[in-house]
Amino acid sequence: MVSPAQNVVYPTKHCVKNNYIPHEVNHIHPTHTTIQNHHMVKNKHFYPHTQSVVNTVNQQNVNMGPGRPPSAVSPAAMGPGRPPQAVSPATMNQKPYHGC
Repeated sequence: MVSPAQNVVYPTKHCVKNNYIPHEVNHIHPTHTTIQNHHMVKNKHFYPHTQSVVNTVNQQNVNMGPGRPPSAVSPAAMGPGRPPQAVSPATMNQKPYHGC
């Protein structure tokens, strides 16, 4: 008679097979740049100066009343480049004569 076969079981051999599966991990390192514009205001002060001349002319009208001018005053004596005939201070402040 043949006896049944016997099984001899050995301890399990442990094998490791490595699989490498790539994964991407994003590491974000933010950077900010601030641009500073520095303005320099140079205040320039100017002091322009002008000058003017004012000439005034005063005029006085003297009414000598009726009559003729003195004989010393002629139209030729009153021409250009000649001084006018002097008027006496006594007659300068007289009120004008309007005649009647």
